[in-house]
Order: sequence, then C-alpha cells, then structure tokens
Amino acid sequence: MNAFNWRPGQHRRLILVALLGCVCLSVGCAGIQKRQQIAVDEIVAMASEGVPAEAIIEKIEVSRSVYPLPASRLVELKQKGVPDQVLDYMEQTYLTQACRQAIWDDSGEMYTARTIKNCY
Repeated sequence: MNAFNWRPGQHRRLILVALLGCVCLSVGCAGIQKRQQIAVDEIVAMASEGVPAEAIIEKIEVSRSVYPLPASRLVELKQKGVPDQVLDYMEQTYLTQACRQAIWDDSGEMYTARTIKNCY
C-alpha cells in the first residue's frame, strides 16, 4: 500500500499533468518580452531628427520608461531641443511611478494612488 492511497496509474496522470503545466508556463513566458528603457540621449537624437513630440511620447509610453530627472537635467534637455510636451511627459513618468507605489504614514495606514491627491 502506498502512502498516498493512489490507484495504479494515477501517479502517472499526475506527473503528466505537472509536466504539461510546466510546458505551458515555459511557452507562455517565452512570449513575454522585456521592455527596454528609452535612453535620454535617444530622446535628444529623435528630437534633433525632427521626430514629432507625439511619436516620441508614444515610444516612451510603450516602453514604460521612467525618468527620475532633476530640473537641471530637464533644462539641459530643453536647450538641446527636446520639445516641452516631451519634457512634461518625461517628468510625469516619474511622478506617476511614485504615486503608484504604496506609501505608509507613521500610523501604519497605507495610501494608494487613489487616495493621494493629484496622483495620475
């Protein structure tokens, strides 16, 4: 008598189901592509080439890039020709990410993006 009270052949089905599950997971994970951060220099290059602001923003949005840039760097990018609309969006990526992270106050209460004022 076995420890699991399995009928003959039942353990084979369990192994088959487990293997099938592993195959499905590995195939599903193979289709997931890691998005690559759009480099700031690439944004400057696109702006210099005359790529419209909307197209640059769309590329940033699709890549889910986040730019925690200080104001001095944003000014530098403006001087290099990056449109205001793109600079505003770049800044917003960081603010949005910060808002989406859970914030705990001293009392231990958790705040989320829905409870923080002006969180996008």
